[in-house]
Amino acid sequence: MKRKILYAVAALCVVLLIVFFATRKGEKQKTGEAFTVKRASVVYSTEQTGIIKSQVGAIVKVGTRATGTLKRLKFQVGDFVKKGELIVEIDDREILANIRNLEAAVEQQRRDLEAKRAQDVYNETNYAREQRLLQKEYTTKDSVEKAKRELDVSRAQVELSKAKVAEAQEKLKALRVSHSYTRIYAPISGYISAVATQEGETVVSGLSAPNLITIIDPVKLEMWIYVDETDIGRVKPGLKVEYWVDAYRDRIYKGVVDRIYPQPEIKENIVYYLAIVKIDPNDALTLKPEMTSHVRIIIEEKTNVIVVPNGALRFEDRKNVVYLKSEGKTVRREVVPGVRDQKYTEITSGLAEGEQVVVPSVAPAAKKPQNNAGPRK
Repeated sequence: MKRKILYAVAALCVVLLIVFFATRKGEKQKTGEAFTVKRASVVYSTEQTGIIKSQVGAIVKVGTRATGTLKRLKFQVGDFVKKGELIVEIDDREILANIRNLEAAVEQQRRDLEAKRAQDVYNETNYAREQRLLQKEYTTKDSVEKAKRELDVSRAQVELSKAKVAEAQEKLKALRVSHSYTRIYAPISGYISAVATQEGETVVSGLSAPNLITIIDPVKLEMWIYVDETDIGRVKPGLKVEYWVDAYRDRIYKGVVDRIYPQPEIKENIVYYLAIVKIDPNDALTLKPEMTSHVRIIIEEKTNVIVVPNGALRFEDRKNVVYLKSEGKTVRREVVPGVRDQKYTEITSGLAEGEQVVVPSVAPAAKKPQNNAGPRK
């Protein structure tokens, strides 16, 4: 009998201890630092990783369609070149000799054309004279017909000579175009990033122009943001972007999402979509291609709204609640949360500016507040 009494007393003590610690824990969660409800800005964002890339057209591989010895190479890797500046000269002596020969041939064809025209004028005059003589019966009909044939032949020869002159002139134009290939000018302004040849080497043009120099425009940069498939539904063109790189951790760059590529990128079995941000030319002066960027895409931004610290919002009994200090007591109140950032949560309903809420020293980790009024991170 005594043993049963002892067991009952022990069980009662255990129950009392459980109730005591549970009540104490609940009271502890309802105590903490007081925060006065205020108005502030809330920025809802998502963080992603990006890579700095050169835009299409920022890297130009300069080749040549001329064959010959490279006579002059004005720039080396790392040099800056302006658009339209001469960068390469190829030996043009053979082409110049061919141009002079063709110019002489064109001149010869022109002189031959002048001779044919003079002969045609004479034949036309002779034909007209033979016709007048035939009317006065001072010549025969055969002489008139012969003069007509000579006139027709001379006119055909004039047209043939014209065609030959035109053909020679077009050949001369083509040769001069080929000569222009021996002088290569920078198509864009930028830095020389690669040189594939050197002075004294022979370059041979073929079906594809051999690459001589590569020029990169340092200010034509863009950023590829790898957006996770779970976040891509909230990312749209026009959203503001803030990003930084490891080389300049204290500097925040800004931009705007320009477009989103529909083709996915799969890395380590994770699906990403590329969001493209054009980089401001002034910012591009300090950035380099292939740099890794840490990106913050601003999904939504609200200003002058009622906010509380994130730790003050709790989820109890399937409701979003906060605890208020009122007349020395701690009172629970249901609220409707809105946009949330890393520090504050917007309260769309349930609180007024100036009220005091309790922010626990350590927020409950097992119960996360739920949000049905707006996007949450």
